[in-house]
Amino acid sequence: MKRDYYKGRHYDIIHKDKKPLNKPDHRLVINLPKKLVNTFNGYFSGEPVSIKHQSNGVDDDTLNEKIQDWLNDNDAADVFSEWSKQADIFGRSYIYAYLDEGKLYFTTCSPRDTIVVYDDSVKHVPLFGIRYSTGDEGATPTLITPKANFELKKGDKGVQVTNTDSNDSETVSKSDMHDFPALPLIEFAEDDERTGIFDDTISLIDAIDDVLSSKTNDISSFADAYLLVTGQKLSEEQIKDIRDNRLINLYPVDSGAFSGETSTQPNVTFLTPDANDETQENFLNRAIDLVYQISQVVNLNDSSLGMSAQSISGVALLQRYQPMQAKARTKSLKMDKALRQLFTILFSVWNQPGLRASDLTFDHKQSIPHNVSEEADTVNKLNGQVDDETKLGFLSAIDNPKKAVERLKEQQKQEANDAQGQMQKYLTDQQKGGVANGNAANNNSSARTSANEPADSTGQSNGQAK
Repeated sequence: MKRDYYKGRHYDIIHKDKKPLNKPDHRLVINLPKKLVNTFNGYFSGEPVSIKHQSNGVDDDTLNEKIQDWLNDNDAADVFSEWSKQADIFGRSYIYAYLDEGKLYFTTCSPRDTIVVYDDSVKHVPLFGIRYSTGDEGATPTLITPKANFELKKGDKGVQVTNTDSNDSETVSKSDMHDFPALPLIEFAEDDERTGIFDDTISLIDAIDDVLSSKTNDISSFADAYLLVTGQKLSEEQIKDIRDNRLINLYPVDSGAFSGETSTQPNVTFLTPDANDETQENFLNRAIDLVYQISQVVNLNDSSLGMSAQSISGVALLQRYQPMQAKARTKSLKMDKALRQLFTILFSVWNQPGLRASDLTFDHKQSIPHNVSEEADTVNKLNGQVDDETKLGFLSAIDNPKKAVERLKEQQKQEANDAQGQMQKYLTDQQKGGVANGNAANNNSSARTSANEPADSTGQSNGQAK
């Protein structure tokens, strides 16, 4: 049912009884469930979750690069987005991890054909999962456990395992054995109740479909209005051409057919229903607003949201997105829990010492518009009041203020070194120019002195040493 509503197959309006007497019978489907899911999933998964491993509070750059390569090989951004979308629709979704040629891969599994069974302890530990696949022989269930997969088939002797080893009927084939430390079928719940985005609004959505369909029927009724003739009976010839044009003729019993000699003139009007358009519009506006409020999703088509973010204060933007932010935070905690189960399996496959899923950090970035001009004004007002790291924390575009301050210091240091180098070069050039000019001046002075002094009997000037 949930998938049908997401895909636009709304039961109430589609299976509604037909209108009698060929009356207009439009069945409009307003696919709000799809819009709610796509809006929230785009907000939650618009930017892929950042996953990093830390040892003693320090990022393991080499390991993080290896993790990112593994995520890229699995198209993690797309898989996680689909994983999240299915959780929005059904209230839960699954990722299945499997081995292929010694490498670990994962993909999504729909709740329509997958279930996970938990124990009844306080820890709520997953025991096994069952996934159904449809083929020529019907639905084939696969029992998934931490140690192996068992393909099952119901026969004359009960349920039998079909993927046994060719040499040992009591053992599952090696290709279906994995020996993981946790169940490789990982559930991602929307919340503890596993409630989908539009579960609580289905009745409102059905009402919106019904009212809009009725409104469209009214418009069609106006186009096909009945011609009402009262006071006189029309003859067969008079109504012959308008028999198919929706005619109602009301007249006294003793009245003859209307003709030009009849003194009583008929009344001719069009019979149309009372549209009551204002009441319908008020209901639609209220119902659509309630759908978004109950779902905790921002209506991006709201006229007030169409304003530029520069003209909306940061507080107003935060208030609009606060319900959706709260819902996203709850969902991110559920996703982190599921991802740790996935990485527990991955680290066991890598068999590398020192790797723990508990050392992973997950950074979820939601797409929230910000009033950048207002943030910049706040930073300017804090100049001289707080340290640089605190100031930069007010800028939404900066994820890590501490690293931003370090980069700023490095940049300032580099600029200072460059300026000092330029100054040193300038002074060196000036000094070289001064020495050259001094030597030239000394030579010119000596030449003038020699020319002015008289020579002695040896031919040398009096100013030179003998």
